[in-house]
Amino acid sequence: MLRLMMACLAILAPSTALAQAPKPAKTFEVATIKPTDPNFGGILVGFPGGTLSLRGFTIKDIVGLAYDVDNRQIFNVPKALESAKFDVVAKAAMPITPGNVDEWRPMVQALLAERFQLQFHKETREVPVYVMRTIKSGHKMKPRTEGDGGAPMSLLFQGANLPARNVSPALLAAGLQKVVVDRPVVDKTGLTGTFDFDLSWRPDAGQFGGRGGQLPAASDPDRADIFTALQEELLCASVATAGLSMRGCPVKTTVDR
Repeated sequence: MLRLMMACLAILAPSTALAQAPKPAKTFEVATIKPTDPNFGGILVGFPGGTLSLRGFTIKDIVGLAYDVDNRQIFNVPKALESAKFDVVAKAAMPITPGNVDEWRPMVQALLAERFQLQFHKETREVPVYVMRTIKSGHKMKPRTEGDGGAPMSLLFQGANLPARNVSPALLAAGLQKVVVDRPVVDKTGLTGTFDFDLSWRPDAGQFGGRGGQLPAASDPDRADIFTALQEELLCASVATAGLSMRGCPVKTTVDR
């Protein structure tokens, strides 16, 4: 078994909370939060102009982003907030670097503490995960370099199509975990930097969790499942060389109580 350190959060109402998250030192200068347009059925995260923009995010989604945990590791969200969706636009003193999660995640944690009075405690549970791994056969993604003039960071799921630009494997894993698959995704590729790539696959009933992800058109019945598509389209020359494996395995998630 692979042993990971992950927070399994329980979000509690202030009157019953066991402990309150300490407010991080770094905060956003300006942040607006408003209900998501009910006609918007997806979930979107972006960093336009160095700001943080979230659309269609539930409280679980925001907590998962802030603390790098999967929604299925978050429990006891107040019923009134369980399904409510929000749009968040937040600006820091300096432009946010998408790949520098240690820079902006504490700010999101502070935003949760300030605007939603987030309180939580940690538990230990055993959960199944998917693990992404690579071998030496290389990958098919286009590497990005600073100042190369390419498109800014974008990770937008359009059903079972993912055009991604300037995205790290870690962010891909987080996106698959957040939007598509039914369990946490652990990035063990060892790849650093960011890449451009396009991913298309044939979704199944266990994916997307009701957030959209329509089945491909009948004229395209031969799409691969997401595991094969990840191997063939992104990280290996062929299925036989299996540059990436993404298969379910049980993992014990352990935290200090």
